[in-house]
Amino acid sequence: MRSRSVAIAVVIGVIAVAAVIVAADRRQTASQRRTLSGATLQGASFDLASARGKPVVVNFFASWCGPCNSEAPDLAAFSKAHPEVDFVGVAVNDQREATQAFVNKYGLDYAIVLDESGTIGNAWGVSGIPTTFVLDRQGALKDTIVGAASRDSFEAALQKAQ
Repeated sequence: MRSRSVAIAVVIGVIAVAAVIVAADRRQTASQRRTLSGATLQGASFDLASARGKPVVVNFFASWCGPCNSEAPDLAAFSKAHPEVDFVGVAVNDQREATQAFVNKYGLDYAIVLDESGTIGNAWGVSGIPTTFVLDRQGALKDTIVGAASRDSFEAALQKAQ
């Protein structure tokens, strides 16, 4: 009986250590995901590191996504109201022509990075779109919005980054 109790205690200890390691790994992944580079819709190269010094809003979307289409007018208005913020859209698992039509339809006037294979979204831990990340001036993640958001939601998230 006593050896069984010791064995259970050892198993619980191993599980606790594993949980700490997983939690530390998730924190490390969260800090690493604040890198983003790739080709833009216009063919230029984009690197998120160049945005340091300003808050940044990173929106993962796709033209075929209903909720992305629902939030796009508010996101466009929000971006135009905040010239002090850098915005970047990441078109996930989408085609160039469809992405361009989406950008034109909603008047998005910020960099759009193409992520046709979904690798950037995976690196950021995006499990559904739209997903919006708000970073502060130093690139630290301050808020994440999963799902379609309103302009008020974007404003509230930005307040956390300023």
